[in-house]
Amino acid sequence: METFRAGSGARPTIAVCFFGITRSLRYTLPSITANVLEPLRQLGDVRVYAHFFEQAEIDNPRSGEKGALDPTEYRLLQADRLMLERPETCLEPGWFETIAAHGDFWKDDNRSLRNLLHQLHSLDAVTGMALEDGMEICVFCRPDLRYHDSLAPAVKRAIAARDPLVQLPCWQSWFAMNDRFAVVRGARAIAAYGQRGRLAVELCQTRNEALHAESLVKYAMIRAGIRVRQIPTRASRVRFDGTEVEEDFRHPRAIRIQDRFGID
Repeated sequence: METFRAGSGARPTIAVCFFGITRSLRYTLPSITANVLEPLRQLGDVRVYAHFFEQAEIDNPRSGEKGALDPTEYRLLQADRLMLERPETCLEPGWFETIAAHGDFWKDDNRSLRNLLHQLHSLDAVTGMALEDGMEICVFCRPDLRYHDSLAPAVKRAIAARDPLVQLPCWQSWFAMNDRFAVVRGARAIAAYGQRGRLAVELCQTRNEALHAESLVKYAMIRAGIRVRQIPTRASRVRFDGTEVEEDFRHPRAIRIQDRFGID
């Protein structure tokens, strides 16, 4: 595959990488098509990568989800490269136990921690496929998000960038960095963002604290020296039954000002 270089005039190849479980893809696909795939096809050649867990049901007390899943829902994406894996097999001996020993951030008997580690493994796997194919521009997307805005502006910025760049949503960073989706430029930045799960043990041991999703993103970006830009692009989580989660899309700075002055 020809490697795209900024300023070369060549039509770039853009990797769109999906990971995790599809959960609600039948509800989110229209927004994925309208605000991710179609706009990006106007900018370059899109190649869809996916790593999903083969899961026939969901039971998540934290999100209030319990019921059957369609194990073939992933077919709706028509991925160019696809990897399917059974849950639990990714939890390498000692990995989960070492991280869990540093605390349970969500205090739900490590259920959310276990889900996070599955997500990080899935992200690592799909990142590996994209890097193996020499991708320089990657859009990392959760399939259970309804995308309200086009990702084209962020991808245009990635195409024009000459240095490694990670673009993340500016909302719900929890004073770290939002982990919902990302537009990334450069192999080094792609690896730093997509394979950050490999730093989970290091983060816990270095800081002697429980693993937290957003904190891990920030830790990985700082450790790799990657430039991060925040973008206002919005996306909402959609539960397995089609229910859309109400999100807070305010920038953290606006939240602090509103809290300080009691503004509703």
